[in-house]
Amino acid sequence: MSDTAILLATDLSARCDRPLDRALMLAQQWRTKLILLHILESGQAKDPTIKIRDIEEKMGRELPKAKVDVEISVKVGDVAAAIIETARTKKCNLIITGVARFDSIGDIILGGPVDHLIRNGSVPVLMVKCRPKLAYKNILVGTDFSDCALQALNTAAQLFPDSQLHLVHAYHEPHSAWLSSEQVAQDVKAKEQAALSRFLAKPQIADTIFERLNGSVEKGDLGPVLARKITATKSDLVVLGSHGRSGFPRTTLGSNAQHVLGWVSEDVLMVCERK
Repeated sequence: MSDTAILLATDLSARCDRPLDRALMLAQQWRTKLILLHILESGQAKDPTIKIRDIEEKMGRELPKAKVDVEISVKVGDVAAAIIETARTKKCNLIITGVARFDSIGDIILGGPVDHLIRNGSVPVLMVKCRPKLAYKNILVGTDFSDCALQALNTAAQLFPDSQLHLVHAYHEPHSAWLSSEQVAQDVKAKEQAALSRFLAKPQIADTIFERLNGSVEKGDLGPVLARKITATKSDLVVLGSHGRSGFPRTTLGSNAQHVLGWVSEDVLMVCERK
């Protein structure tokens, strides 16, 4: 069994069933421990009718049967801080969350906690939207050729060694509104293709990755490019770096990242940049 672990942050609602099923699947596949974490806010903890032991026992009773070593933990405090601290102390190499919006765990997707989690944490965050049936078969990795994008590719390759990897870079033609010609389009695409080749030539990318990797450059905004490539590659997981340029999510997780996370129906893995 691996000496690392998977951390699942849950609000105990039914909408966390899908993340739990994926977490159990990955824990069994990787032969690693699953840390099941529920966080009580300070106000809840002051309620005398709410007892941590009762919550832990309830979580244990409702846990599906699986050949997985599961550790149940209930903590009191800030959601993002508790997740980061637990991931650090338990040596977790992946954090899994659901997509609920209006509770403490749900706010992780589009609110302040996710910004804190990615900016201050060092563990990839998997947001599970789909009910898992099989292991991820095709993974779409967005790239802007930054160091963070390189980390995202290597992380996806390491976590899912049996999946096909599809690398895509979205680009724009400069001054396309007033300067347009076939030659300009060809020149711009050739430059972007050369940049992709330089990116793939970096020594940090292991030779074994190329056996299951294909890369492309696509003209257009990030969202439409991802949508087309998800369909074309039949990808069931989208991987993005949490920093970077060219419209990719930054530490503040701006509107572009929120838009992508909002419409993508597939699971999304956010890889935080490690210095």
